Amino acid sequence: MYCNFFGFSEKPFDVTPDPKFLYLSPGHQEMLATLIYGIRERKGFMTIVGEVGTGKTTLLNTVLGRLDEKTSATFIFNTDVTFDEMLTTALVDLGLAKPEEIVPKPAALRRLNDFAIRQLSTGGNVVLLVDEAQNLDRVAMESLRLLSNLETRKHKLIQIVLSGQPELDVKLNQAELRQLAQRISLKRYITPLKEQETYEYIQHRLSMADYNGPALFDRQARKMIWEYSGGVPRKINVLCDNALLIAYSLRQKRIGVSVMEEAIKDLSWSPFSGAREAREQRPVQPTPLSQGKASHSRFAMAASLVLTACVMLFVGLLLGSSRLDLAEIRRLPVWASIRARIPIQMVRPDSQPVSAKEVAIAEEGALSTLLQERAESGQPTVLEAPRGLQGLDNMPAGPAAQEPSAHPEAIGWAADPAKRRTVVVKTGENLFQIILRSYGRYDGRLLKAVLRENPEIQNPDLIEVRQVVRLPEEK
Repeated sequence: MYCNFFGFSEKPFDVTPDPKFLYLSPGHQEMLATLIYGIRERKGFMTIVGEVGTGKTTLLNTVLGRLDEKTSATFIFNTDVTFDEMLTTALVDLGLAKPEEIVPKPAALRRLNDFAIRQLSTGGNVVLLVDEAQNLDRVAMESLRLLSNLETRKHKLIQIVLSGQPELDVKLNQAELRQLAQRISLKRYITPLKEQETYEYIQHRLSMADYNGPALFDRQARKMIWEYSGGVPRKINVLCDNALLIAYSLRQKRIGVSVMEEAIKDLSWSPFSGAREAREQRPVQPTPLSQGKASHSRFAMAASLVLTACVMLFVGLLLGSSRLDLAEIRRLPVWASIRARIPIQMVRPDSQPVSAKEVAIAEEGALSTLLQERAESGQPTVLEAPRGLQGLDNMPAGPAAQEPSAHPEAIGWAADPAKRRTVVVKTGENLFQIILRSYGRYDGRLLKAVLRENPEIQNPDLIEVRQVVRLPEEK
């Protein structure tokens, strides 16, 4: 859906366990080397334990792809079955039974044993990989232990890898399974990625999808991904994929804090849902803006809400605070249009009383949405800067500042480049603020004229400090 927009050859953050996308952190690299060594050296039982989403299945698929041609392997991924059913699946995978064939357990074990001996005689091997092994009951685990008895005086005929969540470790420590636990020759634990590894993981996935553009996630966005995912690869994938979808709907090719906040809220995640060590961290406090938003999913409204958030922030900075001075804004000529946009129930879908704070948030949102729509459509409604507002007292005097035109569609622009002014963007400034300060008002015609003079500005919400902005003079 968004691959062409961002220049991907395929989706970089798909949740399928594709070995191509395996990021070999030091921990994963050691795990992979250990498993391949254990299989080649016929170590018998091996286990890998890790939390949900840490990459165990992807690791097992990678192991399958790196085994030599003489090694026959079967991958059991559905463990909500009996041992007999697991054994039948293994026979089918190894070509020792037909899918519709019913093989009694003694006959199945004999077929498997004979096959393993033939493999050994030709220098081959047999591997049984069991994913989600924490779901196996005690009977199935004890049967696997008995299966490991297929051996010669010198070699284990079948290598068994059990992969599962921490509950697997708990089961193996139970007294009734101590015989199985004693046979485990190699045990390794997969831990979530560290902060720097998380950033490298994101870049690795993008590289595997042939992305060659500038940094897609800014520094703060990457930080949020680390904090809210806890370094768990699956959560990183889900969060990044949702962020890309929202950015695509907004036609933004760089992902910042606003998009990440939207993606996190859509997923209803908490910083406490990450790795165990992340659960001790204090949760990141939501902004007043995010507290005022409804809790339901906003994928269909992503574009309008994020644009609203940006414009609200710009107006807030212009007035010298993080909130709008609604007492002043209510005196503007456009207030009737703004107030008409606010539904009776405001932002509360649960029929509870609406607080004054929620009313203010709804009014600010309506104002910001109106400004954005008028800017995009070029309609002649003008937001004039009221005299006395904080931050506008020193606005340069002039015809444009003293008597703003009520008909911006009649405005003409000087074609002579010498009559263009330039301003250098300062810290905390934005295009909305610059236009309102320079011309005494803000409307769609002004915005379009400034953007024509500055084609390098692809998104009016994103301008950089020390960037030079050219301002055309009116005729």
